[in-house]
Amino acid sequence: MAKRRMGKRIYREPTVEQAEKYRRIREMIANEIPEIKAEARAIRQGRQAKMGEVIRLLKAERELRGLSLADVSERTGLSKSAISKLENNEDANPTINTLTKYADALGMTLGIVLTEKG
Repeated sequence: MAKRRMGKRIYREPTVEQAEKYRRIREMIANEIPEIKAEARAIRQGRQAKMGEVIRLLKAERELRGLSLADVSERTGLSKSAISKLENNEDANPTINTLTKYADALGMTLGIVLTEKG
């Protein structure tokens, strides 16, 4: 390998074999990226769907109990606009703490259950 000096670091030119090996690896990775992204997108959509269901249940319960956004805001310490965004934004990604506050304001408990996949 030939050495070339750039600044304080020494860089080595790869051999032809190493360059070919690295090219094949980069090609393999480039071919796998679309599949990896598709899997990640599917997982993210599944999680968002579950989160959306929790938020829809909380909103329905709020409406069933006749509570306004102002009522929930007062009970949670969250602003009315934050609650509205939570209820109406399909991409909402609230923290567990936020959901717990909201559930508490409705006299409910937020429960999280872990189960085996499948």
